[in-house]
Amino acid sequence: MRKALVSMACIMFLAISTVSAVATTKSNEVYAKHGMVSSAHKLASEAGVEIMKKGGNAVDAAVATSLALSVVEGHFTGIGGGGFMTIRDAKSGEVIFLDYREMAPAASTRDMYASEKAKTEKWKSIGGMSAAVPGWVAGMFYALDKYGTMSFADVATPAIRIAEEGWVVEPNQAKWYAEMSLPLVDYYKIEDLPFFNGDLPYQTGEHIVRNDLAKTYKLLAEKGPDVFYSGEIGEAFVKEVNRLGGIMTMEDLKNYELKVRKPIEGTYRGYKIFSAPPSSSGGTHIVQALNIIENFPLDQWTPDSFERQHVTAEAIRLVFADREKYMADSDFVEVPLRGLANKDYAKKLAQQIKIDSILSIIEPGDPWEYENQKVAYFAGPNGLGSGTTHFSVADADGNIVACTNTHNYAAGFVPKYGIVINNEMDDFSEDPKSVNAPEPGKRPLSSMAPTIILTPDDRPFMTVGCAGGWRIISALVQIISNVIDYNMDMAEAINYPRMYAYTVSGKPSPYIAEDQMPEPTLKALEVIGEKIDIRPYSDYFGTSQGIIYKNDLMNGGADCRRLGVPVGF
Repeated sequence: MRKALVSMACIMFLAISTVSAVATTKSNEVYAKHGMVSSAHKLASEAGVEIMKKGGNAVDAAVATSLALSVVEGHFTGIGGGGFMTIRDAKSGEVIFLDYREMAPAASTRDMYASEKAKTEKWKSIGGMSAAVPGWVAGMFYALDKYGTMSFADVATPAIRIAEEGWVVEPNQAKWYAEMSLPLVDYYKIEDLPFFNGDLPYQTGEHIVRNDLAKTYKLLAEKGPDVFYSGEIGEAFVKEVNRLGGIMTMEDLKNYELKVRKPIEGTYRGYKIFSAPPSSSGGTHIVQALNIIENFPLDQWTPDSFERQHVTAEAIRLVFADREKYMADSDFVEVPLRGLANKDYAKKLAQQIKIDSILSIIEPGDPWEYENQKVAYFAGPNGLGSGTTHFSVADADGNIVACTNTHNYAAGFVPKYGIVINNEMDDFSEDPKSVNAPEPGKRPLSSMAPTIILTPDDRPFMTVGCAGGWRIISALVQIISNVIDYNMDMAEAINYPRMYAYTVSGKPSPYIAEDQMPEPTLKALEVIGEKIDIRPYSDYFGTSQGIIYKNDLMNGGADCRRLGVPVGF
């Protein structure tokens, strides 16, 4: 019955929002033995698999997938942005985290968005003042050079072919092309807008090509990352940022620094979780929320029961209270990371949750008192965030990749090169007293959480991640629990109806639920005091792609709230 409800939800959503509902739904779950890619677009998943079939490993395939996504999902990710990548290296068994998140330009100040002029003109979200220094190019080249086996030119081949041959625009792509481009029309010639076809944004069913981006990929293949950080492409990028009122310099690009960090490490029901450390809040708070939920008997409750839904909502609200107070780039701010990930601290928070009532005031806890306790945790030194994409990759040797990339929304475009300029400065706080206020070289706080999970005896178990801003945290908590607590396969776990809750300034949000949530559950939540906000089954609740290892096979699943498709062989 549960699988039937999930399938029906997928079909209903896809029938409304895509022109390929049947094909996407049928391919939403795949089993494979040799390798698998699950991404938000079929062409990108196929690009990664193509590279593995040619002898590449999971990291080679990941870079190929990322390049292809930057073509077919260029409205969400690309050269002008950044992201995070979690890698399990099969040879060493080590899990590595690459932080190529964007950085604030050197001329940034803590109060740069605090003035009335800045707020009125929306400096933080549109135009050159919203652009941070991109790290995507550094991330792709480092991953490939350190953990891959093929050249950039080799792995870029599928993406270049897709860009030059083109593809048919899907309804959700047409929607985002319009939403991203129309606010910027007055700043560009029509022919310089990459998602415009003549006088209008590309429409559903039209054929789109990206020759401008293909040219840029060829330059990167020929000249390497320096062509971006100190050469032709970077000069064009900085020139355009400043034309739009920005403060970026070529020195900012030259000084960009990729960070190799130890991932967040935690456990849930014995399974070992590795996820994103700061500058992302995602991994820390996923571990923290799961630590809280671990104190409750989910095995006695069905996944859509009022008890499970209530406990999950309260756990997420509690971690958001801590997120607001403590979380920022830990290279700039002392964050109580060990305390936040401590199971005793989580148990103390869990004691606040009552089954017969909701928390009306939610204050941050005090993780500092747990900071020096031994814990399985390691870490290196607010907007909707819709402009994000996640993909997962696994190969036959046990190499695993979880990767989430973004440029948020568009601050602008770089004509002739096909690059979307990120507006990631929007993820800083406009309050100069906030721990997440902008500073030179600081990375804006993120919720992205590319996650790898191993079995208690260190065998590969899952790779998963999500797009969706703050809702990444709530979505991944639910998906991981769906798999571990309820033995769902990957597609079912991802596409099962979700809820979302959060806390701002001590006040809990309503219980925000997809319209597939059972009516008796919603009524029971209302009885204990929840304010219910029903939203359509949609990408508002985040979109996820993942792979689990099941019966000696890779089981890929992708989110039917988007165009996600797993491909394996």
